[in-house]
Order: sequence, then C-alpha cells, then structure tokens
Amino acid sequence: MTPDPGGTLAGPRSEAAAKPAARAASLAARIALLLVALAAAGLYLRATSRAYRAFQWAENFTPDNLKTAARLEPSDAEFRYRLGRYSLLMQDFPDAIADLKAAIALNPYDARYWLDLASADLATDNPAGTRQALARAMEADPTTPEVVWQTANYELVQGETELALRRFHDLVENDGETLLAVLNVCWRATRDPDLIAEKVLPARPDDYFTFIRFLWNKRPPQAADKVWSHLIALKRPFAAPLAFPYLDYLISRGELGQAQEAWAQLAVANPEFRPYVPSDDRIVNGGFELDLLNGGLDWRYSPQQGASVVIDDRRAHSGNRSLAITFEGAPGDSGVLQLVPVRANTRYQFSGFMMAEDLQTISPPRFAIHGVSRSQPYLLTDGVTGAHGWQELQGEFTTGPQDDLLLVRVVRVPGQRLIRGKIWVDDVTLVPKIMNRSLP
Repeated sequence: MTPDPGGTLAGPRSEAAAKPAARAASLAARIALLLVALAAAGLYLRATSRAYRAFQWAENFTPDNLKTAARLEPSDAEFRYRLGRYSLLMQDFPDAIADLKAAIALNPYDARYWLDLASADLATDNPAGTRQALARAMEADPTTPEVVWQTANYELVQGETELALRRFHDLVENDGETLLAVLNVCWRATRDPDLIAEKVLPARPDDYFTFIRFLWNKRPPQAADKVWSHLIALKRPFAAPLAFPYLDYLISRGELGQAQEAWAQLAVANPEFRPYVPSDDRIVNGGFELDLLNGGLDWRYSPQQGASVVIDDRRAHSGNRSLAITFEGAPGDSGVLQLVPVRANTRYQFSGFMMAEDLQTISPPRFAIHGVSRSQPYLLTDGVTGAHGWQELQGEFTTGPQDDLLLVRVVRVPGQRLIRGKIWVDDVTLVPKIMNRSLP
C-alpha cells in the first residue's frame, strides 16, 4: 500500500523533526537574554565602580581629588559644589564662582549652593549677584533656621539692615532658641535697642526680658530702660516676678525714681497688680492681705536658721491676715525685709503692730529701719515679749542727704540670745510726716 502523504502516518515523523529546531530556538533566546543581562550588569558595575571611585576621590579632600571626582561623575552636583567650596575657602573666587554655578546648573534647589555663591559674589564686589543668590537661597529653603540665619547675616553685611532685621524677626519667632545669637549680631550691627525691639523681637514678654538681661552689661546703661518701655507698651500680661531682676538692676544703679515708676507700670500689663502700688504710705502690702511676692518693692524673705515665716489668715490686727514668725534657737534676723524708696532730708513716721504668744527671750523681735548706706539704724523700735495682745511700735526719723532707699526689717538686737515662741506682724506703715493724716 502506498502511503498517503496527507494521511496520519506522516504526523509523528514531522513532530519528531520539529523538536530539535524548537529546542535550538529556545536555547538561542536564553543565550541572547543572558548576553543582554551580562551587558547590563557590566554597564551597572562600570557605573557603580565609577561612582565609588569618584566618592573615594572626593573623600580625600584635595583640589586634584575633587576635580577627579567631578570628572568621573559630571552629573553629580555635590562634587562640583565641594570643589567650589574648596576654592571659596582658598579665596580663589573665580574658580569658586565657576564651580558653584556648575553645581547650581545641575541642582538649583540646594540653598547651600546659592549661599556660597552669594559669599563669592560678595567677595568679588558683585552686590547684584549677591542679592540674587540670597533671594534664590530663600526660595530654595525658606524655613530652615540655618539658611535664614546666613541669609540675614549676608544682608547685614550688604547694608540691607531693614530686610535682615525682618528675617531675624521671623527666625526668632519660629525658633526661640536663636534669640541670644540674633541679639548679639543685631546689637553689633546697630547698637540701637529701639530698632531691635521694634523690628526683631516678637510680641512675647519673655523675649523682651531676655533682651533686657542681655543689655545689663552694655553701654549706655539706659539701653535696657528703652526695652522696658517697649515691653510695657505691648500691654501683654506677664508674671510680675519676671520684672524683679530689672528692678534690682535699677536699684543697683541708684535709679530709685525709675524703679518706683517701673513698679507702678507693672499694673499696666497686670491690672491685678494695682494693689501693690503704694500711694502716700511708702510700705507695700503692709497689711499682708496680698500674697508675698518675695521681690521688687514688696516684702522679701530669705530663710534663716531658727526662724520660719508664714501668712496667717486666722489672726490679724485689721483685715483678714497677718505675718506669723516662729522663732527657735538664736536667729538674729527673721529674714523679712522690704526695700522702700524715700526722699532724702525728709521726716517720716513709722508704725507697725506686733503680737507675741508664749515668747521666751531677753532679746525680743522689733522693727528696724536702716538707710542702705548707713551702719546705724534710723529707727529701732521696742520689742514684744510674753503673751500680749497687739502692740503698736512706732517712731519718727529724718532721712539723711544721701539716703533715698531704706530697709525695713524685723530683727533682734542683740541677736545671739536664745528665743522660743511666735509673733505676728500687721499694719506696717511709713509716711512722710507732713502727710500723716493723724496730724492737724
């Protein structure tokens, strides 16, 4: 029988012949894919090797190494920037400008590149280029404190004081930790406390107090007073104890009238402070109805061994409260005092009430009034002993020609004697004799 070429007997031979061809094609495809992969791997290894070598060259910080790194990786802006920065440090300004511009062309979004270009332009007396570079630095990174800081400093050097102060204001407002550094720079540049208070300081009382402390050792000494005036003009509330160091500063300068004025101005920012402002009576809080502020022109208390002080709201000569002092041992001083500004060559009348309970001593507590420049007291009242009711202790004296600040204290003279027991103090007053309303 003659085989039928189109019949089923021809199928198996045809399939068998086709399998080797298919395997050959598949092998060729896999080989081609492998060759492509090897080629890609070669390109990658070559690229990474070049980048690694460039990094190694750049880490060895010399001009030749940096140039080699930049040549190996011409698309890497950082290598060109490093080369430009090196030239800038070496004061090779033309090369620095060329490399920094090349880095910027590769990456215009890094503020460091623009800031160093501004420095190079400034060194080569190119103010227009400096201004443009600073503007682009702020566009690239307007919030990072280091960028704002450097930009503002460059603007100060260029004489763009108004713009620089605005930037410093923004910097301090957003990052309060920069305040002292900003104050140092702005003070050296302007020596103008009014300008700095108006243009740099945010409307935060704490920042004004920092500036006041900064100015204590500067000249003229009145610079701190100007900042205080700006602070009061804010009419922003603040805790009165924040002002106590400034008041002590005024007192140490002998500016007692100004200290009294500043004390009264505390009520502008804090209306609840008004009861602490004296009128005819020079003693502040003489009835102890207000909390003791322990500073300024209110009562101060310095803890003493053998004497403890509290406000007592159960006993009072008048009102609702008094000052209670408990003694045990041999304290010469209760630790209680008040600084009282007065007028020189003026007659004053003092009065204060004390009450004792089971007080055992031969050296009782009493009121003492000193001028800060005198070793002898103007007035040393009688004391209280035993268990007596309220007693008024009083006296008159005339201040000397140099005494415009007095110390009112509760003391024991002599102070070496043992004492045990408790006293109460209330209704302490000090008025000029001509203003004593008990007189005709």
